Amino acid sequence: MGLDATVMCNCFRDGKTTPPPFPREWLEVDDEGYINLKNEHNSDDNWAKHYEWEQSCCEHEGMDFACERISNWTGYRQFQAALGAVGWQHFPVLEEQLPNANGGLTPSVASAKALEELAFFSAAGEIGVKTVLVETASGEGLYEYVAAYEGVFILSGSRGVNAGLSEFEFFAVDATSGEDQFRATRFRQFNRSGEEISGDGKGLTWENLDTGDVYESGIAISGKQIPWEDGSWQQPDGKCRFEYPSQFHVEQRPRLVADFDYIVNALRTVFDASVQTGNPVRWC
Repeated sequence: MGLDATVMCNCFRDGKTTPPPFPREWLEVDDEGYINLKNEHNSDDNWAKHYEWEQSCCEHEGMDFACERISNWTGYRQFQAALGAVGWQHFPVLEEQLPNANGGLTPSVASAKALEELAFFSAAGEIGVKTVLVETASGEGLYEYVAAYEGVFILSGSRGVNAGLSEFEFFAVDATSGEDQFRATRFRQFNRSGEEISGDGKGLTWENLDTGDVYESGIAISGKQIPWEDGSWQQPDGKCRFEYPSQFHVEQRPRLVADFDYIVNALRTVFDASVQTGNPVRWC
């Protein structure tokens, strides 16, 4: 789950599409910024015909002049926090226009101003520090503290535990009472049975490497995604495969504007498309 954005092309307006399967006057730009059937003509049969037509009626698939994945929600919240760290006073348009949920429109005039604010952000360089859960063996950062989620990145309803990062350590708390279950800056995970970890299950234990405290969480902290034996990244049922590191530690690292290039570049693409076409950015 995350945030995507599209901008409609002008091919229908400019007469550059193939003829629609019904009179042009049956169509309108709706409140969400899409060419759609007017209510009085919006039957299931007509909707299906319209959908099929718009996929290939012009050079832009689905009549999208631009279509971008912005980020998953975790990355997006971190980006918002980074804007705040630089100072929201520099980003009044982004503060107003960037959505906090799927849906909504950003008009073309605001898109032009948003591009200027993104340029200011990109010039900011280093913007403080971030707290990271690191796989000790490789030094790879796996998870970051996200203030919007109060650091939590594991919600285990079946075990009644929430786990994540504070600004200084890894923690696990009772999901109902908030009572501490485990805290550590250096810890390992292992299966009491001695078996290799392949996912959550009985016997999965965390050990604080500084104090020796142990907590049988039943929760496995995953590392990076790895391919299945046949080379595929996802099985037909959607299941993915992950590494399960044995040791972790928490450290603070510099937070750089460059960490968010993937979001900034995607936003630039849709804002620029909005300026070129005069059409709004559609958040979805």
